[in-house]
Amino acid sequence: MDRISEHSLYTVHNISSQIGGSDKSRPNSPKKSYKPADIDGETATALEKFRKANRLLQKELSVTKQSLEKEKELTTKLKKQLESSKLNLI
Repeated sequence: MDRISEHSLYTVHNISSQIGGSDKSRPNSPKKSYKPADIDGETATALEKFRKANRLLQKELSVTKQSLEKEKELTTKLKKQLESSKLNLI
């Protein structure tokens, strides 16, 4: 191989073209949520409100369950203390 053909093997002739990967020239557009074609705007808005309310209720439910578990633990602890104090009185 002569020097010219070796050089042409390792050089990029057209730097402006991109091979593979994502197109960097597109502006970063925000991701849009999926909205089925059979749902109109009003229904989609209602569904979004419903889902938001559902998430809030789920969060409130989990907080309530955690506080209930803490109260149950406290109740069992107090019952054990009450039983032990009864045994000490006998």
